[in-house]
Amino acid sequence: MSLAQFAQRSAWFSISILSVDLLLYAAMVYGSIAAEAIWLKLLFSFGAGTMIALSAIAGHDAGHQSFSTNKNLNRFFGTLAFLPALHPFCLWEHHHNRIHHRFTAQLGVDNAYPPMTIEQYRQASPWQRARYRFFRSLWGQPFFYLVEIWWPDMWVPFFKANPQMNRRTWFDLILVYTYFAVFLVGCTIASQAINGHEIWAAAINVMVFAFALPFLVWNAFISFLSIVQHTSPEVRWIQSTGQPSTVDQALAGTVHIVFPEWLDRLFHRIMQHQAHHIHVGIPLQNLKGAQSAVAKINDGKLVRVWTPAYHWQLTRECKLYDPQTNRWCKFSAAEVQPHTLEIAA
Repeated sequence: MSLAQFAQRSAWFSISILSVDLLLYAAMVYGSIAAEAIWLKLLFSFGAGTMIALSAIAGHDAGHQSFSTNKNLNRFFGTLAFLPALHPFCLWEHHHNRIHHRFTAQLGVDNAYPPMTIEQYRQASPWQRARYRFFRSLWGQPFFYLVEIWWPDMWVPFFKANPQMNRRTWFDLILVYTYFAVFLVGCTIASQAINGHEIWAAAINVMVFAFALPFLVWNAFISFLSIVQHTSPEVRWIQSTGQPSTVDQALAGTVHIVFPEWLDRLFHRIMQHQAHHIHVGIPLQNLKGAQSAVAKINDGKLVRVWTPAYHWQLTRECKLYDPQTNRWCKFSAAEVQPHTLEIAA
């Protein structure tokens, strides 16, 4: 399957999209600081979190070299795009490109909302089981990326053997730490000047409405993407092969989620995900056309219209994965013998 015709990159188009995202992010942060009514502050906070997510999606192209044809330009704008998300660019590249895309839907390797197998769940400690059950619940899903990916892999990666902490990693990490400090101090000074608050009140205003709430919204958004794009009753995960996933394996583990056109545009076409996994060099503005080509060849497999009912279905049915039968099952499957497994339909 060749999608090369869709891999035409335009630096000016990509820069324009990212610039609009970052400008809107700055405007939302300003609104969250300056607004007086709580409901308005919450609305701006939600908007700021949304713009962190959209900026990261635009920067995501830079990590795949589909932002522009210039590697230095891609690194610069990719680094810039991921600063509000507090992601060192090189660490994001490693975990997204070299793990998720290379070993898509491989059990024990891929980090995109990976399921436990029945055997892994049986061998897990009570704490590990409780933690896993929480993240597989509707109320736990929004915290998956924050706890499982961002904190250990992006914010405090010192205890990870892979990737090793080299000069580029330290540079990107210190840059993110510095950005965070400057952001908090700068916004606190701005809040004090705008609202005439005491410094402590200005700091709380910034910490809650300009940082914490938007950051939680962004993490809930990226958690949602990880879940719906690689979890479904029809999605198939495989045991680790030690080799990169084939196109067929990647397709079997990836869902094309259908949203209304306006929402799909707002999300920068990131839901056109099967085409992205086949050819990461396709820029976001060309993904819709590429996904249409994939759907014709793939006979429309794993294309699902997102609804709350569908999300509840995948949450209810996709608890554990049984590589022996190549099917999802519920937690009750870990409590019975293999020949009586309750397989999710």
